[in-house]
Amino acid sequence: MLLESTYLGYHLIKEGISMLVSIYLWKELDHFKNAIENLRKEFPEVDIKTYFTKDEKDYKNSDVILAVDMTIEEAKKATNMKAIFVPYTGLDEFPQKYLKERKIKIYHSYAKSKYVAERALTLALGIMGKITEYDKDMRKGNWGPRTGNKNRWETLFDKRCALLGIGHIGQNITALLKPFTSEIYTLDRGKSYPGVKKYFKTIEELAENCDVFFVSLPLNENTEEIIDEKILDKLKGKYLINVGRGKTIEEKALYESLKNKKLKGAGIEVWYDYPDRIKKECFPSKYPFQELENIIMSPHIATFVKEDVWIYFDDIMEQLKSYIKKELENK
Repeated sequence: MLLESTYLGYHLIKEGISMLVSIYLWKELDHFKNAIENLRKEFPEVDIKTYFTKDEKDYKNSDVILAVDMTIEEAKKATNMKAIFVPYTGLDEFPQKYLKERKIKIYHSYAKSKYVAERALTLALGIMGKITEYDKDMRKGNWGPRTGNKNRWETLFDKRCALLGIGHIGQNITALLKPFTSEIYTLDRGKSYPGVKKYFKTIEELAENCDVFFVSLPLNENTEEIIDEKILDKLKGKYLINVGRGKTIEEKALYESLKNKKLKGAGIEVWYDYPDRIKKECFPSKYPFQELENIIMSPHIATFVKEDVWIYFDDIMEQLKSYIKKELENK
């Protein structure tokens, strides 16, 4: 849930062609203002109108929309809409099926995929290496395996790593895994990918033939709860890492698998329940994952890197400029 909103209307008239581009952002920030000024300089014929409350959002006459979310009701009112630009990667805040039926083009940014992949590797190394577990012990003066405790950690080297999701994030995960293992597998989709050694026909086969199972799927009607109890049973004694979307994994089945120690461990970045402007703090699920010891929980912050605050917005703005110039029409 967003606390503050910005709505910008762009009207383009060029060589007798009229295009209305509406941009809805979450805050009025200097970086956004500077980008608008740069847009003015590059397209002096563009009339820019700015609104600062979500209530003023009106897509009725918009040909192109840049937004962080959209309801199906809003989409239906945008009768002239031909394209949507999303300043991040996921599309689960948009009515994807409806937009597809209307053949509306959707452009979004993969600019932070490498950071999501880095978070996936971090979670894998953390849960397998027992980093948080040993840290807690050390704060109590417990030196773990050094003093006779048999609770040793596991290495990622030479492990069989399965990737469910081999898009931009999955391919970045593959590149990061290269120093650790050559045993990298994914589903057979009729094409090969650099660094992938084996391809399997089904998710069940992929789950059976791995030690670490990485998930980086988007959420849509085809992927929701695609990992169910049956798939999790195939992962008995293995590690699960999810940096895609929480609801691609059946919530109760995941909790039960961890609680009953079928899964050896999990690193979870994406969840089921999130805070909003009223509920500032909350647990990430109706099930008490926070009480389990065989999980590392991350608050869906893989893209919140200090070094690249604006990369999503800058990338999508460049895509928008290309669209205005008609450079994206055939992509």
